[in-house]
Amino acid sequence: MSVLILGGTGFIGARLADRLVKRGQKVICFDLYPIAEKLSHIGDYVKVVVGDITKIEDIIAAIREFDVEKIVNLAYMLGPESEANPHMAIRVNVMGMNNVFEAARLMGIRRVVYASSIAVYGLQSSFGGRPVSEADYCHPTMTYGAHKLWNEFMAKKYMERYGITIPGLRIAVVGGPGRKTGLSAWASTYADCPALGKRAEIPFRSDQRTLITYVDDAAEMFLRLCLTDVVEHPVYNSCAYAVSLQDLAETVKKFIPDADIRFNENGPDQPLVYYWSSERLEKEFNFKLAPLQEMVRKHINEVRRAAGLPLV
Repeated sequence: MSVLILGGTGFIGARLADRLVKRGQKVICFDLYPIAEKLSHIGDYVKVVVGDITKIEDIIAAIREFDVEKIVNLAYMLGPESEANPHMAIRVNVMGMNNVFEAARLMGIRRVVYASSIAVYGLQSSFGGRPVSEADYCHPTMTYGAHKLWNEFMAKKYMERYGITIPGLRIAVVGGPGRKTGLSAWASTYADCPALGKRAEIPFRSDQRTLITYVDDAAEMFLRLCLTDVVEHPVYNSCAYAVSLQDLAETVKKFIPDADIRFNENGPDQPLVYYWSSERLEKEFNFKLAPLQEMVRKHINEVRRAAGLPLV
């Protein structure tokens, strides 16, 4: 039996594959354009297959060939791409996700985990200054967030009608080395550039508040949703650090005092909530984040190690 990760060579998917292998799982990474080198260190334990999430027959073929028991769907068009091409976004984000649910139903899969998003909530102004919880009504303002909310709606329908367990993780902004695309590419830039002695250009104000989690922690949360026998809720807010972008810059400077991090003080607001509760996930899965300083140091050192530079 194996775990099928759709989007399995992506930013989070490759880290999840690594963790699943270390837990003794057989892993299949499914991508339209796979980046197999991300998995080179575990290549003997992971099978990479080319597939298109918009084609349900590709998903079913992978389930049949590799005796799949569980599925994690991370294949998605990001925010700016979804706004630029809404028709394709519907094919990938709406129909693609529904193909996963329907393939699971047809093939008798009992656990599907998928990525929802902080974007389902919309703006913090919809909730005032209080933390947002999973019980709150959602007000998405972007195509991407609306698609994620529709995914949640359909996941509940499949759970109710067919008895499949389909938990979704509402992920905060995900930081870590090497992220190049999406509204939150800054969550790599703020540490990637200083780690290499380069200037970081952040498109938002320094006082902009955000919820950010590290890519390894995101992968670990998906792993627990995938492998835990009983999941009590349909959606979970991810654990995240509630900080300002200036807080992140100051934390980088604890390790790289001469870091050059520039903000756009006339920049737009990030269209996301920045206060929320992750109590549901923390309690059910006994999950806690390390202190912010440890997360930032890990990020810097990953970049420096890859470049052959001394660690901080």
